[in-house]
Amino acid sequence: MTDMKETTWRISGMHCPHCEAAILRAVRDMKGMENPRANYRAGTLSAMWDDTALPETALRNRIAEAGYTLAGQRKTMPVWKRLLSLLAVLAVLAALFALVALSPLRGFLSRFPTAKAGMGLGALFVVGLLTSLHCVAMCGGINLAQSAASAQAGRRVSASNIQYNLGRLVSYTVVGGIIGAIGSVFKLSHAAQAAIQLVAAIFMVLMALNLLGIGGLRGVVPTLPIGLRTKLMGKGSHSSLYIGLLNGLMPCGPLQAMQLCALSTGSWRMGAISMSCFCMGTVPLMLGFGLVSGKLNKRFARPMRVASGTLVLLMGMAMLSNGLNLAGIQLRLPGITASDAAVADANIQVVESELDWRGYPDITVQAGVPVRWNIHAEAEKITGCNNEMVIPALGLRVPLSEGDNIVEFTVGEPGVIPYTCWMGMLRGTITVDE
Repeated sequence: MTDMKETTWRISGMHCPHCEAAILRAVRDMKGMENPRANYRAGTLSAMWDDTALPETALRNRIAEAGYTLAGQRKTMPVWKRLLSLLAVLAVLAALFALVALSPLRGFLSRFPTAKAGMGLGALFVVGLLTSLHCVAMCGGINLAQSAASAQAGRRVSASNIQYNLGRLVSYTVVGGIIGAIGSVFKLSHAAQAAIQLVAAIFMVLMALNLLGIGGLRGVVPTLPIGLRTKLMGKGSHSSLYIGLLNGLMPCGPLQAMQLCALSTGSWRMGAISMSCFCMGTVPLMLGFGLVSGKLNKRFARPMRVASGTLVLLMGMAMLSNGLNLAGIQLRLPGITASDAAVADANIQVVESELDWRGYPDITVQAGVPVRWNIHAEAEKITGCNNEMVIPALGLRVPLSEGDNIVEFTVGEPGVIPYTCWMGMLRGTITVDE
């Protein structure tokens, strides 16, 4: 007579919903365990378990062979410990946000080749390269499972990886074209752009915290039903291609950010090309990972997740700063940059400024007097980021071109008015004195 009891274990390394299917495949044929259930959102494995027929050590070894860690039976954490952990996480995130928002590297990251629709295709390719660590962490397990299935079926692993990445490229391109076509119908306001960037930033931060195993916030990530995920992870000869095609619909912060860029192009053609360039940037590392993953030492799995989680967290903080900039909220250190002061000319105050690709000028004007602001731009200093500036408080969007660019406005009350580029990366301020 067996002595079965309901038991729940904590599982480390569950960094995507597809990990549920991988864990269930690893344990479903073990004697001494019935009705196993993996839960990505909770990071757990539950089952009816007979510890006399199945020692926990054997279960731990089987889980480790699948690339995960059995971290012991789950215990309820006291409420005060949860609150303390949450406060610590929030404090670290606030400090990291301040560091990213005040970083002088933001201006350097904005200088990329530009496309006709104002998007930098080179920038999207580079972002794809930088984001590929995130792709490996989030989707590498899917690719690895397909590689293993192909090997067991006697098929070439290289073919599985090529199909998977080809499916991703087709999916990204088609989705980009559809989103770009939608963007050609209407132009997003800077408020809408700010809102979308803020949502995408929050999503990226939550995904990063999940990768790092912090916060227990997996519940906010939408997932497919377990039955559908298990079927898609099967051994069909074209399953890798199908999964790659579905990749363009996955809930992913960096991917959603690129979809926003495709929307802003206002063209189905440029939307498709933009998403294609981003995807091609992710292909080298994803393809290489799939080809060599079987030879990687398992002890490097956790460092890879930590590195990619940190990268995604930094990207999320940068996007959060961009969204706040577009909303007219800036974090700046006072007294760091010089300000171009207005010169009174009859009943108009005139400001002369030079455009710099590293950032926008700060200016100082007087309240209640019309301002005529001349921004002189040299051709080599205009980029796909600084070629349009947004002043939310004044409701102005100002495209910049080579030569003199005249901006006219009047501010009735003293204060500080922040402004930014259309992407929210470059910033400047308008200080209004009495």
